[in-house]
Amino acid sequence: MRILLASHGTRGDVQPIVALALGLKARGHVVQLVVPDNFVMWVRGYGFDTESDGINVEALLRSSGTGLQSLSWQMRYLSHNIPLLFEPVARASEGCELIIGAGLQFAAPSVAQWRNVPYAHIVFCPCATPSSATPPPNVHRQTLPRWINRLLWQAGGPMADMALRGVINRGRATLRLVALDSPVSQILQGRTILAADRDLGPLPDDAPESAVSTEALVLDEPGTLDARVEAFLKIDPKPIYIGFGSMVAPCAPELVVQAVAAARAIGRRAVIAGGWASLDRHIREADDVLTVDAVPHSLIFPKIAAAVHHGGAGTTTAAARAGVPQVLLPHILDQYYWAHRVEVLGLGPRALPVELATTDALFDRISRAVKDPEIRERVERLAPAIAARNGVTAAVDYLEALTRPGQTENNELSRGEESIGSAPTPVPAQKPATKALAGDLRRFAP
Repeated sequence: MRILLASHGTRGDVQPIVALALGLKARGHVVQLVVPDNFVMWVRGYGFDTESDGINVEALLRSSGTGLQSLSWQMRYLSHNIPLLFEPVARASEGCELIIGAGLQFAAPSVAQWRNVPYAHIVFCPCATPSSATPPPNVHRQTLPRWINRLLWQAGGPMADMALRGVINRGRATLRLVALDSPVSQILQGRTILAADRDLGPLPDDAPESAVSTEALVLDEPGTLDARVEAFLKIDPKPIYIGFGSMVAPCAPELVVQAVAAARAIGRRAVIAGGWASLDRHIREADDVLTVDAVPHSLIFPKIAAAVHHGGAGTTTAAARAGVPQVLLPHILDQYYWAHRVEVLGLGPRALPVELATTDALFDRISRAVKDPEIRERVERLAPAIAARNGVTAAVDYLEALTRPGQTENNELSRGEESIGSAPTPVPAQKPATKALAGDLRRFAP
């Protein structure tokens, strides 16, 4: 089977899709990818036919004037870039029998309808699918009553439709598809795969029936640490990792200085991962400070005392897999969900929104992450189970099932409109024997 995987966003939106692509390839499928321009060469390094979606996300976020934490900036980003995604995805989809979207890839569902092939969307956080368990990702507070969460989703869906209807329909017009009144809502209610660890980010009980859950899609990155990094990590006591991945915040220059000062105050060295915010440019190396550009989390996290990071799905999962206490400084969207989950599960102290970070506040949280025996016991207890899980096999099984005879066709009508992601006939691996197991039906297993 020829399959198109199209993801738009940051590293956290692309890396899991590469893991899935490798799993599909191992089953004998031909995989084509469409990713942001800044990831094309990296993905091609894994041997895949990969095309650019024409947008360099890293350059856009690094550029002056970026207001990543501003909702108005986020909406301007989507309004400008969504129409640009249609042509490259449509071109790459030729001959494909299945199309999978991820991240902010709003063109792929329409392209699948145009090609008359099944479509599914992959999300990496439970807060990306409607439920009463979590509010929409643009709502930071994670302790609202369930009825308020549900109300926020009920109001937020139509608002998102109203905001993005025009730009999505502009792209659909290039494919000669009819305009949709509720394009975003239909994606949210369509086939959805939640690729998140069952302990860290479980699928809510009242998520749409079309949503299934695998484990996180984990990419086993090849490579070794260079001698300089290895030597630094071997020195006791273990250092603190400080890195914010693809996040770019106006306060980044001050933030890295504050974080290093907090680490020093508790007698710890620091490893600074530059990331898209170029943290390494704002701090000088010293005997107790090492800067690196990019290092796979799987190589460095097992050798640190704690990870101070932004709270992305991939980084949170990687730290949990390594059994490392976490201090989260959420910047945007789903990072507030992961920050809450880390606190609830006892994997780290209460999160600190990035704009509230100070040396004293960071000192308190890093100190507790390193010294609190309850946090240490929790991370060490959960790590083996989380590290043993990888959702790639279950995701491949589910995607293969979508093309079997008897599945719901992608172009059927739904609620008077053309559906762009209708749900397939459920394909449970086994029927639960008792009522206690009924909830497992929502988790797809091979």
